[in-house]
Amino acid sequence: YFEGTPQELEIYKIFGRHEGPTMMILGGIQGDEPGGFLSADLYVDLALKRGNLIVVPRANFKSIILYDRGPDGDMNRKFDGVQDHDPDRDAVEILKNLMAESDILLNLHDGSGFFRPVWESDMANPSRYGQCIIADAEVYVHPPTGRVMHLGQEARQVADVINLDIAEEKYKFSFSNHDTLSKSTKHPEQRKSATYYALTKLGIPAYGIETSKQLPTLEMKILQHNLAVNAFMELYGIVPEQPRIHLDSPMLSYLVISVNGQLPVAVADGQTLLVAPGDTVEVVHVGANYDRGLSVDVLGLGSLNDVRVPLVINRPTVVIARRDNVKFGQVKLELLPPGQRASSPQLLALGPAEVVKADAGQLPGAAPAVEAAPGRSAEASPGAEPAGAAPDEPAFLLEVDGQPARLAAEKTLSVRRGARVKMVGLAGQFPSGTVMNLRGFVGKAGDVTGDDLGATADTARDMLPRFALARSPHFVYQLGAEDGPRILAKAYLALVSPKLKSVTLEVDGQGKVLSLGQRWGLKPGTKLTLKAVELEGELPLVAPRFTLGGRAFPADLPQVLTMPAIAVSLAVFSDGELAGKVVLAPLN
Repeated sequence: YFEGTPQELEIYKIFGRHEGPTMMILGGIQGDEPGGFLSADLYVDLALKRGNLIVVPRANFKSIILYDRGPDGDMNRKFDGVQDHDPDRDAVEILKNLMAESDILLNLHDGSGFFRPVWESDMANPSRYGQCIIADAEVYVHPPTGRVMHLGQEARQVADVINLDIAEEKYKFSFSNHDTLSKSTKHPEQRKSATYYALTKLGIPAYGIETSKQLPTLEMKILQHNLAVNAFMELYGIVPEQPRIHLDSPMLSYLVISVNGQLPVAVADGQTLLVAPGDTVEVVHVGANYDRGLSVDVLGLGSLNDVRVPLVINRPTVVIARRDNVKFGQVKLELLPPGQRASSPQLLALGPAEVVKADAGQLPGAAPAVEAAPGRSAEASPGAEPAGAAPDEPAFLLEVDGQPARLAAEKTLSVRRGARVKMVGLAGQFPSGTVMNLRGFVGKAGDVTGDDLGATADTARDMLPRFALARSPHFVYQLGAEDGPRILAKAYLALVSPKLKSVTLEVDGQGKVLSLGQRWGLKPGTKLTLKAVELEGELPLVAPRFTLGGRAFPADLPQVLTMPAIAVSLAVFSDGELAGKVVLAPLN
């Protein structure tokens, strides 16, 4: 969200191979507490055997950039209500929605001093925050659902596990009960916090994890946060899977190339580098989504691996990038006209970018310039003719999940994330040799020409986020009809993730519609029927899967369920992706 702004907000959802509870890990809500947000950052790349994680490493990126607790006010004091003009308003609302999808919240902080149940010194006393697990009550009963949460008991269990790995007594953890609901609490400000909101409004256990700002090293702070998160994961049955299996298709971002020993230039995949005959070219770095197993081959010169090998160029050639034995990108080397020599190498982009000098300040990872996607003034639906489209106007012929779709130039087609989109052809007047290119699509195996005609993109797995023209509210990718460096026509694909709108339940003949994140209290043993499920935006449920308390049940509706004696989530999955959940809680 808010990409390219000081409020940029990155959210990561990790789903386990087997169902289980969902834990939300929140870091960086206060920017001068790096132990918390650097620890949260480490969980982004975790793979899970069981359970799910929602990770927000940097909830308040602006405050982190400025190393300030809250340049627009303390964000952790805005969950009881936030003004419309507040710069943090949108982020706070997003975080609230994420909490509604979760079964437990951990808010990671670095606190001052060392919490002690009794006074020991100015830096070690009941008013300090460091080295403790904070909750708003010893035991909390959520009034709408009757759910009982033994916060103190769980926090002490976790502290005991953490302390096994902490040698020095003064750095050990303990439980701090802020008793926030009491009129006599010493921490009334916590009624505005994220954990208080999650506990009292959503009825889920919520804890603040505080390492001390006075710990001697940043590494120690991060490690102790990790110990706490890991212990809570174990307590809630969220099981990591190590080592992580990473099988993403390799993708070249750029090659860093030095010509005649000059300052290197970053050459993006598919671009052409112009050099003079006799120039010495050296590939000094491969920028890709993998770090190991990379090689480049300057065809006709050198060996199979020419990384950091100076080679003299006297004829046009191609530099092929490989990961292990898979070719995944290329850069062309072309010669300047005889007698012409540039003061520095030049780049000819195979796209809308102009020829640019290599010393013009390009940075590694820079991609050819693209235009921003236009506003979604018109959309096309699979199988429907876009408004205003005429048969002879430029258009892209597609199949979406096997259904034909004609997408007119400059229009946007919204499809579900995970849909299979086949590039069938072009309609309209285009010169011979025009290619059909979906930017960000990994492409057909071994093909680096940019021509995607006939290829089918799995929009959940084959699209590279860095090529998206927009990411909020949906990822938007450009589809182009291209003749060399010219874009003759373009349109846009918007990938819409499934989001639960409502589930319809029935008890004793009475219907109940629950929206995303809503809770409903029922007596244990109650028979209820799941009648219907609806996604937002009229998206269809694809390969639907349902779980109750992490246990799958048949997807054919209606289904009769039994209310268990504990609070459980009724989760809805579409094409393997969590669309959302509602919560059923036992009434005493």
